[in-house]
Amino acid sequence: MRILYTGVAAFVVWSFFSTWLYVDVLRHASKPTVTVQETRETPDTAADSLAKVYAMMPKDLTIYYEFDKFRFASDPQIETGLTEFKTWLDNHPESVLTVTGYTDLVGEKDYNVDLGLERARMVQRYLEEKGFPSSKIVAASKGEDDPVAGYITTEERAKNRRTVISIKK
Repeated sequence: MRILYTGVAAFVVWSFFSTWLYVDVLRHASKPTVTVQETRETPDTAADSLAKVYAMMPKDLTIYYEFDKFRFASDPQIETGLTEFKTWLDNHPESVLTVTGYTDLVGEKDYNVDLGLERARMVQRYLEEKGFPSSKIVAASKGEDDPVAGYITTEERAKNRRTVISIKK
């Protein structure tokens, strides 16, 4: 038994010694010295201009709904946001609007997906009436997926019943 203990102790001592030897002595000795040359970087104006374009892009517009409803009433805030989107689309014809409908967790999953799609299509029709080209609008539904708030209180569930209008980057 004493031989076994002696062997384990020798193994542990040798393991620590070999690790120290590799980490502190051999690895640092084998690294070549590197000389650093200072180079002048040319500014990447393409990335800067793209960041500026994204910064000027209108923020997402969110429309909230009552429980199990897909109709909404327009208000001045929505109209102001739509004016920004219209101006953006006129200046950037390659852009596309995405209209995504969401629901809360209450109800069957398939029903919630259909309700979210109906909300998105209602907003899509509204945008078309306001002069947005239908070829520039994509309507989709996420149903109860991707909540922005919890599902415990009524207020949290109300925040999840929404349609988000955004510009596809």
